[in-house]
Amino acid sequence: VTLQLLLLGATQKMTGVLVLGSYAIASGSIGEWIMDRPRVRLWQQRIAGCFIVGLGIRMAVGGTSR
Repeated sequence: VTLQLLLLGATQKMTGVLVLGSYAIASGSIGEWIMDRPRVRLWQQRIAGCFIVGLGIRMAVGGTSR
């Protein structure tokens, strides 16, 4: 049973490393692509700003829902 638990733990860790490593590589590539295109970066900043303002308004206006 101990060996099985060690194997299960090692499998989960390796899967996590592979998945998170893939995310890191993909996000780096996407980030470089966005940085090379000023119009895309501008629209990304605008959309992110709208989300932040929208969340701020929701926090200011909305009370507790319970």
